[in-house]
Amino acid sequence: MRLRSYYLNPLALCVCLGLVLAGVYIDYQDGQAHQLPMLFAVSALVAIFAWAFNYKRLLAISEVPISTIASAAQGYVELFGKSRQRLPMRSPIQGADCVWFRLWVYARDSNYMWRLQDYQVSEQVFELHDDTGVCLVDPKGADIYAAKRHVITQNGHRYIEDVLFADKSIYVLGDLDAGTQAHTEAEIHHEVGKLLTQWKQSKSRLLQRFDLNRDGEIDMLEWEQAREQAYTDIKRQQSLLLKSEQHLIAKPQNNRLFVISGITPQALRQRYRYWAVVHFLVFFGAGLFSFVASYLAI
Repeated sequence: MRLRSYYLNPLALCVCLGLVLAGVYIDYQDGQAHQLPMLFAVSALVAIFAWAFNYKRLLAISEVPISTIASAAQGYVELFGKSRQRLPMRSPIQGADCVWFRLWVYARDSNYMWRLQDYQVSEQVFELHDDTGVCLVDPKGADIYAAKRHVITQNGHRYIEDVLFADKSIYVLGDLDAGTQAHTEAEIHHEVGKLLTQWKQSKSRLLQRFDLNRDGEIDMLEWEQAREQAYTDIKRQQSLLLKSEQHLIAKPQNNRLFVISGITPQALRQRYRYWAVVHFLVFFGAGLFSFVASYLAI
C-alpha cells in the first residue's frame, strides 16, 4: 500500500511533535541541551518533506485546467464529471453501488491491539461522463480520495471503507489516451472540402439539394449555403464520433501525479494548501528553535 497524504500529514505532525518532546525530555533528564538542536533539525527536515509532498500536488492540480472529454488533448489532463459503472459492483460493507472501493479489516490480538487482518481494493475500470462524451478510468496506481470514510466496529473487528459511489461527481487528473481527438478548424475545413468534392461528383443531387431558384446552375449564394451545410454535417459527424469513442485515462508513464477524487477539485486544492501552510510553519519554527538551541548550547 502506497503512503498517501491521508496518512502522511498527521503522521508527519506526530513525528515532529515526538522529536520535540523527546528533546525536551532528554534535556530535562541530563540537564544538557546538546540533543535539542539535532532533534529540532530532524523535525524541520520531516516538515519540509511533508510540505513538498503537499505543494507538489497543489501545483499539479492548479496548473492543469479542467477540460471537457471532447476537447481534451491527448496527454496529461484534468477531467470532472459523473462516475458510472461499466459492470455492477457494490461496496463490501455498505452494500452501495460504487465504481471503486478500498477496505481495511482489523482484528484484536492477544494484547488487545488492532492488527490488520485483511485489505482489499478494487481495480475495475469505470466510466466518467460529462456533457460532451464518455471516458474510461483505470484506477490502478492512483491516489484516490473518497468524499467520506465509513468506519464500523463489531464482533471484535474494525472495518474501514473508502468508496467512490456510482452516479456521483468525480475528479480525475492523469494521462488521457484518446483514439480520436477534436479536429482543428483547418482540419475541419479540409474535411468540408472533401465533402463538397463528393457532392460535385453527383451534380444532379447537388442541384436537387441546393439549386433553390431552379435555373440548373449553382450560383455564389447557393454555393455558400452548400458550404455552410457541409460544415454543419462535418461538425455533427465529429461530435457523434467523439461521443462514441471511449478514451482511457490512466496512470502517467512519467510518474506524474495520478489522482481520482470524490472530493471537488476546489476542496482538494484547499486541503493541500492548508497542509502545505501547516508544514511550512512547522519547518520554520523547528528550524528557528534548532538555531537558537545550537546558539545556547555553545
